Amino acid sequence: MVTIVLGGAVGRLRLVIDPDRQLPQEHPFIVALNEVHRLFGDKNLVVIGLLPRDGEVYTPRFLAKVAEITEKVAAIPGANRHLIQSISARHVKAIRGTEEGMEVERVLGEIPDDRVEAMLVRERVRMSPMFIGTLVSEDESAAAIHASFELTPEIPGYGGLEQEVRAVLAASDDGTFDYHLSGVAVFLSQINSYTARIAYTFPLALLVIGLVHYHAFRTLQALFLPLLTALLSVIWALGFMGLVGVPLDPFNMTTPVLILAVAAGHAVQILKRFYEEYHRCGDTDAAIVQSLSRVGPVMISAGLVAALSFSSLITFQTATIRTFGLFTAFGIGAALLIEMTIIPAVRAVLPAPGDREQSREAQVHGWIDAMLARPARWAARPSSSLRVLAAGGVLLLVCAALTLRVDVDLSLKRQFWPTDGVRQDDAIINEKFAGTNTLILTVEGDAEGSLQEPQIIQAIDRIERALENEAGVGKASSYVDFLSQMHQAMNADRPEVGDLPDTKRLAAQYLFLYTLSGGGGDFDSIIDPTYTIAKVRFLIHEDSTRYGQRLIEKARQLVAQHVPAGFDVRYTGTLASTAATTEVMVDGKIRNMAQIALITWLVASALLRSFVGGALVVVPLAVAVAVNFGVMGLLGVPLDSFTSAISAMAVGIGADYAMYYLFRAREELEGGRSLDGAISAALETSGKAIVFVSTAIAAGYATLCLSGFGIHIRLGSMVALAMLTSSAAALILLPAILTTLKPRFLSRGADASGGEARGRPAGPHERDLERVA
Repeated sequence: MVTIVLGGAVGRLRLVIDPDRQLPQEHPFIVALNEVHRLFGDKNLVVIGLLPRDGEVYTPRFLAKVAEITEKVAAIPGANRHLIQSISARHVKAIRGTEEGMEVERVLGEIPDDRVEAMLVRERVRMSPMFIGTLVSEDESAAAIHASFELTPEIPGYGGLEQEVRAVLAASDDGTFDYHLSGVAVFLSQINSYTARIAYTFPLALLVIGLVHYHAFRTLQALFLPLLTALLSVIWALGFMGLVGVPLDPFNMTTPVLILAVAAGHAVQILKRFYEEYHRCGDTDAAIVQSLSRVGPVMISAGLVAALSFSSLITFQTATIRTFGLFTAFGIGAALLIEMTIIPAVRAVLPAPGDREQSREAQVHGWIDAMLARPARWAARPSSSLRVLAAGGVLLLVCAALTLRVDVDLSLKRQFWPTDGVRQDDAIINEKFAGTNTLILTVEGDAEGSLQEPQIIQAIDRIERALENEAGVGKASSYVDFLSQMHQAMNADRPEVGDLPDTKRLAAQYLFLYTLSGGGGDFDSIIDPTYTIAKVRFLIHEDSTRYGQRLIEKARQLVAQHVPAGFDVRYTGTLASTAATTEVMVDGKIRNMAQIALITWLVASALLRSFVGGALVVVPLAVAVAVNFGVMGLLGVPLDSFTSAISAMAVGIGADYAMYYLFRAREELEGGRSLDGAISAALETSGKAIVFVSTAIAAGYATLCLSGFGIHIRLGSMVALAMLTSSAAALILLPAILTTLKPRFLSRGADASGGEARGRPAGPHERDLERVA
């Protein structure tokens, strides 16, 4: 009944790519971004590159196409008309000085009838340097349209927005020009498209995990039962998300695969133990009770560690990470509840395992048994164990050295392949124009009209010119560029007056004259009507955070050097947004890995009644993280908001292996085995289940690589690597550590129960603790 209710709510889920949910809203860069959006409307930039096939922009036919497309784009729901920039936009105007004063006219008003009129358009563009490289390429072979959009009920998503823009271009395409799209909104649309593909990889992950389970049990009942409980867990988690109205996004879209893999893994452990107990006693009810009493505490412990680990993500500043953590934790909790009830209930009503089913399940698993026999032999010889530990130490040292090569960097473009259409379009537009990424400085004075002061005008001009000389910066624009053009137009025959007005009164007069000649509202997208706060925008070719942080630091130095007292400068734009996200996510994820390790250590220590035992549970996780970072350094994969999340996820779901192994080794000691015998028996039983579980999770996650999206490829491959590494560490390093150190916490249970154990005999206080437990 619960599944029916929650399953009905799954239909409410929608895939929503909302950058606001992925940005740390308290970060100064994002606060500034929201302020720019409120004041000037900048958001969801789309850059359209139009390339005439004859290579000439200034022909009547092509100019007519630019005007046609500009008007159609402006008519798309959500388009901000004041921010649409093209040579035919109403507020894109040329300024020239006349005997009477100043003349302001549209760059492209009436469509030219002939070549002579088209050349007049060219002349007006060339009078305005700010339009060269932004709206017309320097070689005059391409024109651009910059448009900003708000998402609306008519077009609620980025995929729909891109489709609308492409529909406009397709309707106007007469075969005389080529077009390309870029901008943050286009990249978000492509992320939406790639993320939706995960829905198709989920059945494949289900199939792959099922095949691994079939190889583990070789019985159909044991194949379907783990998948049934895992699917129920996924339905519960997704249904709860739909019930409370949380949308799917690039992070939590992977939640179903994660829950499927983890839930199926726990089911394998409990079913493997059921068959083992049934072989021993031959009674279904007794086998169910014994398997639950033995594996149940470990399942609860491992599930508790995983759920607490993912719940710790609520400390993040980004909403999408918080919801991912909470609903993943809910799914893991649901999986525990379902598996602790549904598996024994279904197993109880099914017929008892027949001779054929028992024999198939008990068959030797060739390479797996041979592989597990090797660490068993190593553990039996102290000299071999020391060599294993030495090899592990060398591996960690190599990984530590490779980790030093890992850079912190995020690039949205780099998440796509160079052969992807969106990357190719972006490369063409960046080659022809000033850039598709932005760095925005907001300059705010302390009084009305303060931005008309010559000191701040000159300061902004110096900052613009200095940053334009930086590699990767295409073009700067602000109200200061218009003032410079007006000043030069009014003083064309007086070069000695300089490039900028030298008094506040003169600057105010220029702005007033422009209003009289050009009309009001043209500057609304760059400066407020009271001349108190203005936007300085830089178009950038690069989008990596490493580059962006260097450029922002350079901007800060220039601001400290040139901006007078009384003015506040803030930083935002796409470069600043990705820098803020990377800063918060990477720092938070590294801190979160420490949190998860601490949670794992404390919970495992409480359950094993030993801080040493808790530390041993953490060892495979540390190895997995070290290997992940080492591989990243070896392959040149940067640490960003996505790869740091992968490492934290690996820690959260990789603690199971060590816990299952240590609990089983202690149980074998309690049953009277020697330490060597307990280590070998734990490898033959729980060790085999660990191999199947880790292989199933790795194979399930590896299916994400088929989406073709860089984020999902790294997620699938690196989580798979972490699962294989942490399970290998649990099955190779832990036996060697146990043989070498002979930790006392394992022998306490054996001594208290009267069996033989290698190690110090339990004292009276330890026996009291055992009786209390």
